[in-house]
Amino acid sequence: RLRPFLLFRPIPNKLVALTITEGFMVWLKAGLVAGVVIASPGIFWHIWQFLAAGLYPHERRYVFWYLPLSLLLFLAGVALAFFAIFRLVLGFLMTYTAGLNVEFTPRLNDFMSFALMLPLGFGIAFQLPILMLGLHRFGVVSVDTFTAQWRIAVLVIAFLAMILTPADIYSMLGLFIPLVGLYFFGIFLCRYMPQGAGLGGIAHDPKG
Repeated sequence: RLRPFLLFRPIPNKLVALTITEGFMVWLKAGLVAGVVIASPGIFWHIWQFLAAGLYPHERRYVFWYLPLSLLLFLAGVALAFFAIFRLVLGFLMTYTAGLNVEFTPRLNDFMSFALMLPLGFGIAFQLPILMLGLHRFGVVSVDTFTAQWRIAVLVIAFLAMILTPADIYSMLGLFIPLVGLYFFGIFLCRYMPQGAGLGGIAHDPKG
């Protein structure tokens, strides 16, 4: 009887390198971005420690609230872009280019820069609730203002999603929809996260 036989063959790629150092530089960029993601807990810790140096003692305990949340949001943005959005965006762009009946031969450096920068951009954009919480705690923007101006905020998010992405439908919606949800999550944090004598509060002299 006949049996199915799978023959694995390497799939030829059409990526081109136009300079002699391009392949080596791509590895360096990939290592740098991977290092940032892997070392993000330590990086965020040192950033928050730097900020905590300018805070009052009664304010520094809030670093332990903000740090895990900030790190979780960053990793969530990176994971969403890398495992979901990138595949959809790449498929759309390649299909659209093929539909123009032109040969698609991307440059190695451009392709990898796109693949590496998209997750980082999502991770940074996902810091929106932390930014809103900081503005609220320092008294720059009140939670009532965030709530009242939510329509304008959604419009601004839509504009930024168009500017910060390759302008395809998948990446724009992939950034727009989570950021709208994170905006309302930021309102929730500003309204219900314990405040007390927290960030932006009045300093108390322990000696009376």
